[in-house]
Amino acid sequence: MTQTEYISILCKNNPDAVIIGSIGTISYDLKDIPHENKILIKGAMGAVLGCALGYAMNTDKQVIAVIGDGAFLMKMGSLSTILKHKLPNLRVIIINNNAYKSCGGQGTNFSAIQDLIKDYVEIFTETLPA
Repeated sequence: MTQTEYISILCKNNPDAVIIGSIGTISYDLKDIPHENKILIKGAMGAVLGCALGYAMNTDKQVIAVIGDGAFLMKMGSLSTILKHKLPNLRVIIINNNAYKSCGGQGTNFSAIQDLIKDYVEIFTETLPA
């Protein structure tokens, strides 16, 4: 399943949630997918985690942060604050393609920490058609 297909299903299955998309291809996909409550963070790599935490602290709605593995690595420290607050209405989904997809495809080291965080976030690993 591709990232675009995954985000489309996520939006369809969570019509009442606030979905906050990270910089790059995630926001490009989310922009084109119909959903009533979406926020696109287009200019600050990794900032979606802090934005989603702040939003979730001030609403009863389900808040879903969708972030790429590269952007997550930029603001990985935000996860400790998210875990400290343990908000039941906040989900963090990391789209893992082991690359900085929207800025040239350079590889990330996300796989080195994936096992450390898998109990605290949802990780979707993109599979592209052969």
